[in-house]
Amino acid sequence: MMGMKAFIAEVYFPLFSLKKPLAFQVADTNLLPSPSSLRGALAKVLAYFYSDNFSGGDPQEQIEEWMKSIEEIVPYTTSKPEASIIKGSVLLSRLRTLEQRGREDPRDAMRRGITFIPKLKACFIVDENKATNHLGNDALEKIKRAIYAIDRIGDTESLVCVSKVIGPLDIMQLSSVGEVNTITNIDFAGTLDSPVIDNMDFCFAYEATGRKYKKPRYSRTHFLPLTAEKVGKFVIYKPATYRVKVRKGSIYQIDDLKVVIG
Repeated sequence: MMGMKAFIAEVYFPLFSLKKPLAFQVADTNLLPSPSSLRGALAKVLAYFYSDNFSGGDPQEQIEEWMKSIEEIVPYTTSKPEASIIKGSVLLSRLRTLEQRGREDPRDAMRRGITFIPKLKACFIVDENKATNHLGNDALEKIKRAIYAIDRIGDTESLVCVSKVIGPLDIMQLSSVGEVNTITNIDFAGTLDSPVIDNMDFCFAYEATGRKYKKPRYSRTHFLPLTAEKVGKFVIYKPATYRVKVRKGSIYQIDDLKVVIG
């Protein structure tokens, strides 16, 4: 794939939590890190490493501009589970002293879903030219160092350890029909099997109404490389491949990962 390189990170979790889009008081979790959570984790570390990009001005605007830059640098992310997964939940009690000033008791509670993921591989696909434009001639080395420094993916409690990063790797095009073993956005492909489906990555759809702009949110559906098996009272999710027919883009091989890139 011209101008694109990839990095694959081996990631270990004690537990993982990423609140599903639009969830509120009972916050179920995605089974796997969403593509945007992987990109966001990398963006945070790069921002720490290269804080010179933030100097004066409105902090929110700078963050939004930074995220736009990272989306150009890393247009695709995905992941592949390396072990079986099980879901559970915990009850969190939180203080909201900054958000709810003036309240007599700024505490609230939330039931938060958690996922036990021993290990997965996270894949970051980089546009080499745009990375160089934003980060300099040693951009790929900077990105590799930043991936090693990722300390959490998803919500606050989702601490991780990145044990190994390989890359930059070449990306080899395969075909438009075949097996994949990573997360796939349903916008890019239709499935020929029955993989697990999850809603990930909410986004805004802008609609103009007179002088006002409404921002209804919707979530994107993704296919996951998992099969579900009930064992007693629990559902165990096991790594699996599934067949797709690509509508936009192609299937690519990156080391042992097979990825749909649209």
